[in-house]
Amino acid sequence: MYNLLQRVSGITSFAMSTLMALVVLISLATPLLPSSPSHSLTLHNVQTTTGRLMDPFDKSSRSAEYTRLTFDVDADLSSMFNWNTKLLFVYVTADFSAPGFDTNRVVVWDRIIRNERQAKLRLRRHHNKYAVRNFALSFEGVEGANLTLHVNPVPYLGLMYDKPVLSIPFVIPRAPVPVAKATAKKV
Repeated sequence: MYNLLQRVSGITSFAMSTLMALVVLISLATPLLPSSPSHSLTLHNVQTTTGRLMDPFDKSSRSAEYTRLTFDVDADLSSMFNWNTKLLFVYVTADFSAPGFDTNRVVVWDRIIRNERQAKLRLRRHHNKYAVRNFALSFEGVEGANLTLHVNPVPYLGLMYDKPVLSIPFVIPRAPVPVAKATAKKV
């Protein structure tokens, strides 16, 4: 009654439909898997200096204020690895609001964790990897800021989601004003 091509087509259609239903179930169930990561974030020092950033895209090379942070990160993220976790993207951001710019989020440090052996982070007196700078080139008017640890699990199947796990407040100080040297003129 049926020839071979019709039977192969029917079996293939059923297999693909079943596979797609399985993929949808996996992508919906993965965020619900239990995980209990432990983490702590400690800020030791915040220094603001004035300088010039060697940016290949900023030809004006204007002087700006930069903030240097010293922090500790202790985290055991091995419980976040399961059968659907490809890797974890862990990063620390400095979030602040300034006049003219409501929301500023600057990535301070990041790391890609590919397996459970790398999932135990222990950073001591670590400095920021990327420059913290305001668009206005000065931190004038910046009242307070938050240092936030984020974990972004990247699955094999399903949607990626961002998980801010810990946030601590801090204050960004203004850079000290350099004192001009007095020069004596010869008369």
